Amino acid sequence: MCLYARSLTEAEGRLVQCEIRHGRKLVYVKRCQVILASAQGMRVKEIAKLTLLSEYHIRMLIRSFNRGGLPAIKPRKQKGRSPTFTDEERATIAEFARIPPKVLGYPFTAWSLSKLKMAVEERRLLGRRSISDESIRQILDEYGISYQRTKTWKQSHDPEFDSKKSES
Repeated sequence: MCLYARSLTEAEGRLVQCEIRHGRKLVYVKRCQVILASAQGMRVKEIAKLTLLSEYHIRMLIRSFNRGGLPAIKPRKQKGRSPTFTDEERATIAEFARIPPKVLGYPFTAWSLSKLKMAVEERRLLGRRSISDESIRQILDEYGISYQRTKTWKQSHDPEFDSKKSES
């Protein structure tokens, strides 16, 4: 027994064609292609070859469409993890990063990610929560704020280092 999408109404047909031609969400465009092809009489195997989707997925889409129309095949918002920091907290960190460290009493002239992390946690801008260097980097990039990379160098423990250094 073959499975086909029900006949499209005139409004649905226009919406599907418009979505296929001008749609920005590729998942929805492909789903509309499946429904249109099925409504025009193509079999599931032929649609699978055309769209490179599995036959199982195509059948699920057709059944969903037949039950609930186009809203039933629209992609839903992802259920992933919500953002860790609110927009207000992100803005607070960005504003804090714009203040020169010398003004706040720190003995350096520019922020590095690790120094900014230390200062944010020390001043409890996020309550008792901590923040990673990577999260700070993403926030600074989002707000267009630059930072310094930490530079390290070795110093000599030789008491005569300065005199030897000036000789060379």
